[in-house]
Amino acid sequence: MSVFARLANFLSHPGDIPATVRCRLVLLRVRVNNFFTGFRPCAKWDVSGSKPLEEINKRALVPTDISDHLVTLFVESVSMTPRLIVELGVRGGESTFVMERVAALFGSTLVSVDIEECATAGACDKAVFVRSDDIEFARRFQAWCQESGIDPRIDVLMVDTSHLYDHTVQEIEYWFPFLSKRAKVFFHDTNLQPLIRRRDGSLGTAWDNERGVIRALERYFDTTFNEEEDFVDFRNGWLIKHHASCSGFTVLERVMQ
Repeated sequence: MSVFARLANFLSHPGDIPATVRCRLVLLRVRVNNFFTGFRPCAKWDVSGSKPLEEINKRALVPTDISDHLVTLFVESVSMTPRLIVELGVRGGESTFVMERVAALFGSTLVSVDIEECATAGACDKAVFVRSDDIEFARRFQAWCQESGIDPRIDVLMVDTSHLYDHTVQEIEYWFPFLSKRAKVFFHDTNLQPLIRRRDGSLGTAWDNERGVIRALERYFDTTFNEEEDFVDFRNGWLIKHHASCSGFTVLERVMQ
């Protein structure tokens, strides 16, 4: 069999390709795609007149697995005029960058939780970092808030942790009781795939979490979602807005109690 015939056979039967070869082929595809994508102008939001939005829009120009959604995260959060923001998962600080600017606008308390030590930019005076497993922290959140002089009713909750099904189910179980009557919840990685596509056409690599986060939301709402397409839904008093690009971003807005 010729080299070209073998390559054609591999491409038509990806399961037969060794993992290391598949990984290299994916990386090659990403590099070639992004090389040509770089020649296309990137769509920008019109954010003139707003320093926080200008900063976030500039940050969003650096392609990551959440870059498509940073402006959306800011706009959706600002509409809440939140008093308490809780961020589960900090990692590189992309969502923290946004949430700190939201908190600075309204004097909100921002509580960021991560199992690793994560430095933040400190854009607001009332930002608190808690190094802890978020489920363990949820169990003592009420007492922690009382000790800290914080009303435990959460207006904005950002969930971006392990992306695993069982863990996300627990996060919904333990954190949703603290939500205020007019809360918004953001779930990142609701369309997590080994190959992710951004709105500008560029590609990135991730991993397959077996639909962990979106499957946990399906369980909560007792339905099924097609996370590979943008959609809007309304169930059980929640407005659900899903953005499929990057690795998926789903917004839950409580509209009735």
